[in-house]
Amino acid sequence: MSNYHCNCGGLILPDFSSYKVDDEVNFMIQKRKNISNSFISVSQTAYSGKITKIEGDDITVKAQVRIYKLSRFEITPKDAPGPIDYFRIGQCRCELNQEQKPCVA
Repeated sequence: MSNYHCNCGGLILPDFSSYKVDDEVNFMIQKRKNISNSFISVSQTAYSGKITKIEGDDITVKAQVRIYKLSRFEITPKDAPGPIDYFRIGQCRCELNQEQKPCVA
């Protein structure tokens, strides 16, 4: 079981405050394009990269040859589940459930 899977079956969020320069991270870029009257095409692409600079909540990530400026909360550690996994499986809710013990990774 990884550090991000709880005994309750949910996923534990990463520690967004622990990022350091040179950490490898995953992130997604979303593009929107108007294709006709009221239709919009939306595409998402997943990327991996390395943190090159941190200024507060603004993090600069180099992925292949491009550099992206992202929010601290738009990226996840390389070994963490991606945003789609959190939507699909769900976040750990142990803290909300008084009967269960807190998450143990």
